[in-house]
Amino acid sequence: MRRPVTADLVGAALATGAAASLLAGPLAIALAGAGAAVLARRRSGVALVVLAVLGGLVGGARLGALAREPLAVRIGEAVVDGRVTVAEAWRGGGRLRLAVGELAGGGPVLLRLESGAPPPRGAVLRVAGRLERPRTSADGFDEAAWLARQGVHAVLRIRRYEVVGMRGGAWGAADRLRIDALDALAGAGEGDPGAVVRGLAFGADAGLSPGAVADLRASGLAHLMAVSGGNVALLVALVVLAAWALGGSRRHALGAAIAAILAYVAVVGPDPSVVRAGIAGGAGCIALLAGRPRAAWRVLGLGAAALLVWNPHSLFDPGLQLSFAAVAGILLVAPHTRALAAATRLPHVVAAAAAVTAAATLTTAPISWWHFGQVALAASVPANLAAAPAVPLVLWTALAAVAVDPVAPAAADGLAWCAQWPAAWIVLCARGGAAIGAAVPAWAVPALAGAACLVAARRVGSGRGRAAPQPRLPPDGHGPRQGAARRRAAARALPR
Repeated sequence: MRRPVTADLVGAALATGAAASLLAGPLAIALAGAGAAVLARRRSGVALVVLAVLGGLVGGARLGALAREPLAVRIGEAVVDGRVTVAEAWRGGGRLRLAVGELAGGGPVLLRLESGAPPPRGAVLRVAGRLERPRTSADGFDEAAWLARQGVHAVLRIRRYEVVGMRGGAWGAADRLRIDALDALAGAGEGDPGAVVRGLAFGADAGLSPGAVADLRASGLAHLMAVSGGNVALLVALVVLAAWALGGSRRHALGAAIAAILAYVAVVGPDPSVVRAGIAGGAGCIALLAGRPRAAWRVLGLGAAALLVWNPHSLFDPGLQLSFAAVAGILLVAPHTRALAAATRLPHVVAAAAAVTAAATLTTAPISWWHFGQVALAASVPANLAAAPAVPLVLWTALAAVAVDPVAPAAADGLAWCAQWPAAWIVLCARGGAAIGAAVPAWAVPALAGAACLVAARRVGSGRGRAAPQPRLPPDGHGPRQGAARRRAAARALPR
């Protein structure tokens, strides 16, 4: 087992301090004990304790900022002529669209739009509506607690709005890039396949029909509509292939990959899930690309620690847990895909897709069961395996359409039109996975997994119980040297 290095200890110290800011009592005592133990064993113990205290102080300050409710006194007020800036992309479909915005002179609010087309991200709106409290519980989902972890404590139900401008600055430039990118994908159409193209590429899932949303959730494919570490990995793969095709070196490919990740996160948006995807997916990809696979774990740990310090509530956030668990599962199996392909006599691409899908599904299954009370293993594994070949086709074709749109709009429309066909396959996989999940009983998958483990354990046990076969020695006179000696003696005994 390898010894922890400085990066591991720094990440552990920051994460411990951030966690201590959530539960100051018992964790503070544990932090003090851990600091004393480190002081006794390592020369760098003082620095680690300082880092832990720094993480706790910054995390506590962030918790205080997230807990402020500047709009508490205005709950129930009718907003007649308010100014709101849409800060993130819209989620949901049908008559319910959601996004986080910033109310001028107030603070962050959840925007709830029940009619009309959603305005673009970064739009400044003149709205009429009403401020309300978030719902405390709806179908087992505590909206108030979920929003509070993001520092949002009010909901603005919009009755009507008017776009009066766009925000400026760096995020304004990113907003314009996002609008141009989505316009480049107009050739994919307005149906569910076109919505899947936009959602898989840039997290814009607001155009899906309610039936498609239900199928994606039931089949375990809903994660495709949220930008994740997998999107970042595919983006890096595309950039690396392009750099090497143009004759670039590993260093050129690494620099281009980092720039592409930063640009991609800016275009998709500053949502916490997107930032997590950029850190989690980028850490593994860049470390592997740099030729240091073990460094992926260290960068992943440092990224998780930084997110915890920035928002200690993320420790209990299902999104962070699912993102990092999936990337960890992929990092565990990625070095063994070639050996798996050789053992199963499958093509490496097929074996790698199966191993990565199974690893991500199995590592996230306990988290899904804990938070949501259900695990769609029977539907998720076959649906993800069937949809896996279409995912890079959709993403790479969509990104190619966005790249060529400024110089060849007609070619971009053609590429976007082509992207809708693998996206239609993903919609079909979601429908089939939902049907499988409804047909297979909940106990079937655990029972089959338990039976497989029992059979494997019995085979291993029977193999250990049998005595090892002993090598059979040849009879006397038939060894390799004895046979030659006898032949020479017989030859000498013959009369001459």
